[in-house]
Amino acid sequence: MENKVKVRIIGREYTLGTDNTPEYTQALAAELDEKMNAMLSESKTLSGIDVAILCALDAMDESRRAGANADNIRLQLGEYLSSAERAQASVETYKREISSLKRRIEELEDRMEQKSVF
Repeated sequence: MENKVKVRIIGREYTLGTDNTPEYTQALAAELDEKMNAMLSESKTLSGIDVAILCALDAMDESRRAGANADNIRLQLGEYLSSAERAQASVETYKREISSLKRRIEELEDRMEQKSVF
């Protein structure tokens, strides 16, 4: 469901159509407005469009870095899963070996009992 949300960024009002909640959209707009106003106040030579372009480049950089971080996390998770699967396979092997050794101990104890009876 598309929401119509009015926001104000560097003194201009915009009506946005978004699937996000109005609160989320307004929070994003407020953050952008704050960032753009800070840039405008720091440099008297930048125009609104210059600041918008710089903010867009910054947002793209953050997005790419976040994507790269997400890719690294997915790779690490894959490695952890593989390691866990190998460990689980080892556990199963050791369980079978323990079971086999327990049976062998029982057999040997039975043989010892039989020999001690005679």
